[in-house]
Amino acid sequence: MSVTHEPSELWCRQGRGHAMASAHRHDDLEVNIVDDQPLTYLFGGTLVTIQPGHAALFWASVPHRLIDTPHNWNARVRWLHVPLGQVLGWELPGPAITELLRGTPLVTRHPDHPDPAAFTRWAADLTSTSPDLHAITLLEIQAGVRRLLRTALPADHDPGALPDAVRHVVAMARYITENFRGPVRAADVAAAVHLNPNYAMTLFRQVLGTTVHTYLNDRRIAEAQRQLLTSAATTRRIAEDTGFGSHSGFYAAFTQACGMPPGRYRRLHRGR
Repeated sequence: MSVTHEPSELWCRQGRGHAMASAHRHDDLEVNIVDDQPLTYLFGGTLVTIQPGHAALFWASVPHRLIDTPHNWNARVRWLHVPLGQVLGWELPGPAITELLRGTPLVTRHPDHPDPAAFTRWAADLTSTSPDLHAITLLEIQAGVRRLLRTALPADHDPGALPDAVRHVVAMARYITENFRGPVRAADVAAAVHLNPNYAMTLFRQVLGTTVHTYLNDRRIAEAQRQLLTSAATTRRIAEDTGFGSHSGFYAAFTQACGMPPGRYRRLHRGR
């Protein structure tokens, strides 16, 4: 069975289920909320059925596909994908992160939130050019996921230990998040989890589907975007504060990532 890898992207939609020609994987938290018919996945090598009125949350790095069943062609479903890097930045409780990264779906009866109206609003707001709407939507999505996790995991749930590979990569991602404003070398990230640098970099790429360099650069760009939209700091000051070694390096990295220079990005979005 072939498996396709899809890039991480924040999106949500709702519609009817349908069989997939092949398995796929993507480095996101995926949430499926099923309304009226069972939804059956081949998840890794296991069949998993989500019953109507239930939600499933899982790390979609495990190959999965909707199989061809009569119910799958009719099930009304709400889908939500959130890149894993964003989820780790939410600082969810340890047991929740542990279970999400274990590789099997968390299935729970879903509460009233998030409802279909919320999904419709989120889908529209995520395509908007308004930074404010994007920020509001991200907060609402985080709240919706947290609500589902509270119903999936009792307060006294003991998840046990994460697989070593995932535990190491989560620790490396958190190290980057806490230290990206300063110089961060691959050796520093590896040392944070007491691993050989080459092995640590390979592990990071296998688990998250991206390199340490890309993850670090994305974190710096995200903070630069925030400062451009919320402060009057010069681009040179922002370059220094977000860990770029030079103003020219920041300018080139930002332009490549955002499709425009920092100054133009600020003028375009702050003028809305």
